Amino acid sequence: MEVQYAFQLKTTGNLSEQQMIDCSVNDGDLGCSGGYITNTFGYLQGNSFQVKSLASYPYIAKAGNCLFSTTSAAGEVRFSPLGYQLLLNNANAIQQALYTYGPLWVTLYVGEPSISAYKNIYSAFQSYTGGVLKLTGCPTDLHTTNHAVVIVGYGVDANTGLQYWKVRNSWGVNWGEQGYFRIQRGVNMCGIESGAYYIAKLI
Repeated sequence: MEVQYAFQLKTTGNLSEQQMIDCSVNDGDLGCSGGYITNTFGYLQGNSFQVKSLASYPYIAKAGNCLFSTTSAAGEVRFSPLGYQLLLNNANAIQQALYTYGPLWVTLYVGEPSISAYKNIYSAFQSYTGGVLKLTGCPTDLHTTNHAVVIVGYGVDANTGLQYWKVRNSWGVNWGEQGYFRIQRGVNMCGIESGAYYIAKLI
């Protein structure tokens, strides 16, 4: 959404994550316990794409009552109507959409500590400090994914020759590569290419 802000308004700005946490629960999201890309986008569509700035609706790291009001325009950004598109299992199409439309919403599987077969995957993500993630035995089906992230770039690692996606995570700047990670591209590693969404202004 912040990329669309830059595209449409020709300036940069930080938008309110807290509004999404507090207000999209009526569309099926679960606040701090997670949610779904389509539910959050459904909330935005039903809200005429009105989003508060971070300054006017700050992040408090816990769920609260929805404080957004359509009667108050203070700190509000109103987008032109947006649409979203899902790309399934197509690394080339994802790469082209990233180039054309900007960052993409995706989900992937990051393991679960309670499932012995996937503890190694959980550990690899939790302890990641850098490099290109290339894991064995990681599920790739869209329905097994359990973590939402944002693809922001792609490239080729100079040391290993591995093609990678550069991905923004939500675990803080002290994790990974200053809050980002790289994961092997073109092989649907951990399901990251199973379903990618882009958003764009409707023509």
